[in-house]
Amino acid sequence: MTVQEIFDSPAIREIEVEILSLQHEVEKSFNCRERNGAAIEHLLSVRKTLLDKMFVLDDNYKLLLSQFNHCLTRQLKLMRQKIITTLNVVGPSSKEGEDIECVGKCFLGFVYPKAHPVQTMRAKKMWAMLNGSIDSFMPIYDDGVIGEFRAKWDGEKVVVASENLMLYLDENLDNWNEGLDRASTQDMHLTYAFHNLWKHLDFSIYDLLWVREFDIEIEIHKEYRNYNPDDYEDNLDWEKADYFD
Repeated sequence: MTVQEIFDSPAIREIEVEILSLQHEVEKSFNCRERNGAAIEHLLSVRKTLLDKMFVLDDNYKLLLSQFNHCLTRQLKLMRQKIITTLNVVGPSSKEGEDIECVGKCFLGFVYPKAHPVQTMRAKKMWAMLNGSIDSFMPIYDDGVIGEFRAKWDGEKVVVASENLMLYLDENLDNWNEGLDRASTQDMHLTYAFHNLWKHLDFSIYDLLWVREFDIEIEIHKEYRNYNPDDYEDNLDWEKADYFD
């Protein structure tokens, strides 16, 4: 089946129409948000399951997945570098007693991918439902494709996780290809971000393959204190039960 045929299949069409109809009711009356929201979250999960069951990895899809993984990797590296650059600018001007932390988040582009084979209004509205443009039906995704990525200024330099640790949760190259054919994807170095989007969120593989645009958010957090934490050497030994005394 072609991608167009898959999205036009009765099962996918009916479930997407139901999702959008429930959201339309919320737009008209916010009183049904809690009830309809729970139903939408469930239906998004069912939609993903149905679409992924129809997916068969071939050479074309492998190429698209490789391109998506490459673009996602490049954006995460860019986010990390922007965090480092920001801290190197802000950090040296920090004062005693001031903790500075930078938080980065990377999101899939909020605009529907122009390269996606299906360009219907239904598809575009579904993308808005998935990426949080309309509402937050995947709370885990509120912090982006890998969650919040944090770095801090220690008074002299930036303390930040390595690129590999950010991309693979390991200092070594890895390949997060769980759920795909291991033999045909063994050389792809798929990142944890892809794994998180596909295996832990409600994006189907057909939602991700054509995404090439991303949004990055960088935030500076400053914490002030009027004491030196080094002056406090409390050891909260939880082996001791003296708090019952």
